[in-house]
Amino acid sequence: MHLSTRLHLLDLIRISASAESACRAADRAARKASIRRKEAAATRRQRRLALRSAPSGGAVDALADAERVYRERAADVDAAGARWRRAFTASARADARLGGELASARVLTGSDRPRAKGGRTKAETALLAELAAMPATLIEAAHAILVQSSAGKDSVVALDRVVRWAKAAGCLDKVVVVHADIGEEAEWPGVRDLAQQQAERYGLRFVVVKASVGFLGMVEKRGLWPDAQNRLCTSTLKRDEAAKLFTQIVDELGLDDQALIVNCLGIRAAESPSRRKKHELAIDHRASNGRRLVLTWHPVFHLSETDIWQEIADQTLDYHPVYDTLIPRLSCIFCILASFEVLVRAVRLCWVLGLPTPKTYVDLEQRIGHRFKNQFSLAQVVEEASRREAAEGPLIWRRGDAIRHHLGEDAAAAYLHRLALAA
Repeated sequence: MHLSTRLHLLDLIRISASAESACRAADRAARKASIRRKEAAATRRQRRLALRSAPSGGAVDALADAERVYRERAADVDAAGARWRRAFTASARADARLGGELASARVLTGSDRPRAKGGRTKAETALLAELAAMPATLIEAAHAILVQSSAGKDSVVALDRVVRWAKAAGCLDKVVVVHADIGEEAEWPGVRDLAQQQAERYGLRFVVVKASVGFLGMVEKRGLWPDAQNRLCTSTLKRDEAAKLFTQIVDELGLDDQALIVNCLGIRAAESPSRRKKHELAIDHRASNGRRLVLTWHPVFHLSETDIWQEIADQTLDYHPVYDTLIPRLSCIFCILASFEVLVRAVRLCWVLGLPTPKTYVDLEQRIGHRFKNQFSLAQVVEEASRREAAEGPLIWRRGDAIRHHLGEDAAAAYLHRLALAA
């Protein structure tokens, strides 16, 4: 199947999914409108009974008001019903067109249709799996390639992989590195500078996006810490801010046709059960529209943590020294996904670096009255860190300890030697 056919079918899948979503939203709106009309009808009946039992000017006015509200609610039901019918018709047409073209391209067979038995999802998965297996082709087809970089281990390997494929395809000029700044009070020192250095290593454009309110400001405003089910630190401060760049990129491209944007994230299936459910390549239905088809690509999706460190060692990629303290994630200083042990280590590292972060976070925890995690508070973490500090002394580490831990002493020595030669 020709690449242009694949991309055309993927956009039809996007249109079909969007039309179905609009139809569901219209159905929900129609149901709500119907409920409000029933409530207005009940109020009207009560007002009529009240007028009959105790006629008065106030009762007459109350009934007139109820009659007016009922008419408005009835009009809302008619309007919502009309919107639902239009949305249903549009969805049916989108499905019919998609089904016909999928059948012509022989993507779906037998009784599979866009809606029947998950036919649309099957087609989407099959088309994207084929495309993910051809990274060079995907890069050639893209009009812009954004690599979302936290400066962490997975991000730097994802960036290096994309750069190598882009160089091989002669498309390095398409790659842009994007770093979401969540605030100095939440990130380890040097994260933003390292992300920029990693981009400059390849001569790439580096863009920083930042929300108007940082992580701690967001927490204080909500009065709640994020959790695994509500990772607002990722969705609000990173994903939503980075998505704003799509419009800017498309405007810069100045294309007459729909732009293909490939948005790369350093996400691995081995990190968590929820991430295992993702796909290596997926349509970003929220960010895509008639002007752009956005595909989310996870270039390191199938790698293990050991694989990541092996590529860092083999490619002599610079990484943040926080990893050498055996803190496994370069995310927030105090990550909501981190274990108690990792958080204790993070507190002790803050003390070595002279950061006020532990006190800042504990004060905020007490101010909002919400524990950092259900299982324990940050105050308890700090208390345990103090106990260990008294027993063991300050936290110590050596450059290369992350590679020593994952790959052994010989690998660390070889990496540090190559890193020194490259400096």
